[in-house]
Amino acid sequence: MIQPQAQPTRPVQRAIRRGLTLDHVWLATALMLIALRPLLTPIPPYDFWWHMATGRDIVTQGAIPTLDSFSYTRAGVAYYNQGWLAELLMYGLYWLGDLPLILIVQSFVVALAYGLLLRLCIIRTGRLRLSVALLLLTTLPLSFTNWVVRPQSYTFPLFVGFLTILTEYRLGRGNRLWLLPLLMMLWVNMHGAFILGLALIGITFVGELLKRLSRTENQEPRIGGQMIGSRLGTLWVALGPLVVWGALTTLAVLVNPRGLGVLSYIRDLLGSNAVTTLVEEWAPPTIRDSGGSGLIFFLFLISCGIVLIYARRRPDLTDMLLFGVFLWLALGATRNIVWFGFVATPLVVEQAATLLPPPSVARRPPGSPILNAALIGMLALLLLIGLPWIKPHLDLPPSVGALLSEDTPVRPVNFMRQEPARARHLFHTEGYGSYLTWAAPEQPVFIDTRIELYPYEQWVDYINLGQGNTVARLLGKYDIDGLLLNKQRQEGLVKEVRADPAWTVRYEDDQTVYLLRR
Repeated sequence: MIQPQAQPTRPVQRAIRRGLTLDHVWLATALMLIALRPLLTPIPPYDFWWHMATGRDIVTQGAIPTLDSFSYTRAGVAYYNQGWLAELLMYGLYWLGDLPLILIVQSFVVALAYGLLLRLCIIRTGRLRLSVALLLLTTLPLSFTNWVVRPQSYTFPLFVGFLTILTEYRLGRGNRLWLLPLLMMLWVNMHGAFILGLALIGITFVGELLKRLSRTENQEPRIGGQMIGSRLGTLWVALGPLVVWGALTTLAVLVNPRGLGVLSYIRDLLGSNAVTTLVEEWAPPTIRDSGGSGLIFFLFLISCGIVLIYARRRPDLTDMLLFGVFLWLALGATRNIVWFGFVATPLVVEQAATLLPPPSVARRPPGSPILNAALIGMLALLLLIGLPWIKPHLDLPPSVGALLSEDTPVRPVNFMRQEPARARHLFHTEGYGSYLTWAAPEQPVFIDTRIELYPYEQWVDYINLGQGNTVARLLGKYDIDGLLLNKQRQEGLVKEVRADPAWTVRYEDDQTVYLLRR
């Protein structure tokens, strides 16, 4: 006689239920791959180093610098460090754990931002795997160019936090609007994108107001005063908390060293010709952008259009307003694409979900807990290999294995600092200028990546001199007696001075050449 198979005891059943499922594998895949990308990206020398140098000055001086002390061309000119809190954080991390800790925190910040975005997509659709797939395949490639270490990336979680809180509120899934003023107090002291937080609140209010007004248009008319009073009461009940907390969030903008002056900083930055015409990331995206970022953006936009056209449900009005406004911003400047990606992803995932058959009533097979654990373990091992304390010791290409990008002039600057004869007026690339402010603070720079600080004319001279145009005139104009040049980016100038006996080469490697006037 065949004995019936024994049923698992309740503790065993609970253990099975607690085991790792395929959904856990999908989540781990998303979060670990997101975290891995910043770990494998060497820090470029552009914005990073002057922010670090400013953070160091804040600590040593006990105050936020208000005048330029890095350059000889703008020495003593008033300059506002709007991202002082992020700069202080960056320097503090460096002091505690050097570059590895900087990269670890960058990885955490990016994973936190996109993890919150993934959570928002899952809340809105209930489809974990669709959310993970679209996030990894579309949103992340759209955003990679903005993942470098700088104050802007530290505010990604704040932006997604605003988006999440406002979305949950308008969908009736929670009321945490009280967090918005607290987040704004951080944001306004970290990066100029804080203005986008106010935009999120304003657009959400307009969208929700229009939706509620349209719902009441077809109601049976009543006596004028009674009808108006009822509508206003209904609107206040629905939108009053958003108005109150939105107003308090706007007031929280004043919690910064310059008060209302921070708005003048944003106005002056956006009105700077040097910023809007010379900086690639402030230019409108095109399919010919370096690195293919523009092409990825337009492919993403086409995908969004296809999903919205064929979706089986009309998109929410507020979502479409957010989509439209941030698309307009992205079309105006490449650096705004990352914000558009944050806003567009939940809408696209929700609309894409309508194209799929409804979820099966039957529970998805969870897979083997042991195999699932093994897959997550393999991902964790990959993440472990990417840690900045480990990867430099592995035989990895410098493009992923190094902590600093190859165009960081570490060796040239170390050589220059040991030379008895030093240039008084050094000319260099803007990226080298940023590194010099940190590694050689005693050496005033010609220019660096604080684009808005330097006048448009100086940027034109910088470009012309680097290309080898009117070299004698421009060298004389700024009394330049030293050159720290990138051999690829300033090839024209390198050729000119090599042929000039007035200049002598003091140092040269594959990337850089350092020359002094005889």
